[in-house]
Amino acid sequence: MNQAALTALIKERFDRLPRQVREVAAFVLDHPHEVAVLSMREQARLIELPPSTMTRFAKALGLSGYDAVREVFKASLRSHGSEFGSRAQGLVELHQRIGEEALAMDLVQTAEAQIRSFASGSTMPAIMRAAKLLSAARDIFCLGLRGSFPVAFQFAHVCEYFARNVTLVDGAGESGIMKLMHQPSSRDVALICSMAPHSRRAMSIATHLQKAGVRLVVITDSASSPMARMASEAIIVPNKGASFFDTLLPAFLVAEILAALMAATAKINIKSQIADTERKLWGVGEWWGSQGEQAPALEPRAAAPTRNRRRRA
Repeated sequence: MNQAALTALIKERFDRLPRQVREVAAFVLDHPHEVAVLSMREQARLIELPPSTMTRFAKALGLSGYDAVREVFKASLRSHGSEFGSRAQGLVELHQRIGEEALAMDLVQTAEAQIRSFASGSTMPAIMRAAKLLSAARDIFCLGLRGSFPVAFQFAHVCEYFARNVTLVDGAGESGIMKLMHQPSSRDVALICSMAPHSRRAMSIATHLQKAGVRLVVITDSASSPMARMASEAIIVPNKGASFFDTLLPAFLVAEILAALMAATAKINIKSQIADTERKLWGVGEWWGSQGEQAPALEPRAAAPTRNRRRRA
């Protein structure tokens, strides 16, 4: 059994596992590198469970013991060679006040590490597969509730410049919800952003879509999350930082990469389509000023002369 097959098995049986055994399953899904390099006792200490629970987890999967689990992940690690050498380091935990400037720099450095991690491991291949699913969809539904809404909105907002098959499911006024109720099919794809703690309403909508055959592309923070286990393609993003709130920066980046890949591979005249959208926005007075004052669509915007900038200031 390779790592992909073992991971799929864990996800399949996750909900049927006893509570403490599920904690081991979540650790294995979220920390494959640690599973490969740390002893069973060290891992049990990190999870704060007895080593016997690790053995129970392995036997629940039909394996002889936890060493069999570790061997699968060690084999995967060896096959990647030095790829893991560039993996982002663990998130910085602050144990004491370090001052405003140091705290700000810590946030920046953590964000840099999180984004660099996209270049290794399974994140970028998952993004590529997700982009292909979205590009081939008949209709695309974008869902993100509560704190995850801005990510879904950004993806839909950008894609609507060139795509006519994108529907944002907005909680305000139930926008888009009736289309979800009556029209979903196996030709459709839903882009869902959901971070723990997951919205009950988002879970309900995602379950409805899955039962209708809609494929789910999920941006989430854990491979063990209920959304990830429902997904046709799950993109796992780090979201922990020095502050008390979870960052959406990596999730935003994933959404923007997906939108850019869809635009780059669209089978239409992308420049003409976006230019037409911009003309219509100018026509209805959506933007400030006049269209003649702006640079043409999709062209680099030249910096304003210093004199003009001073005059406007």
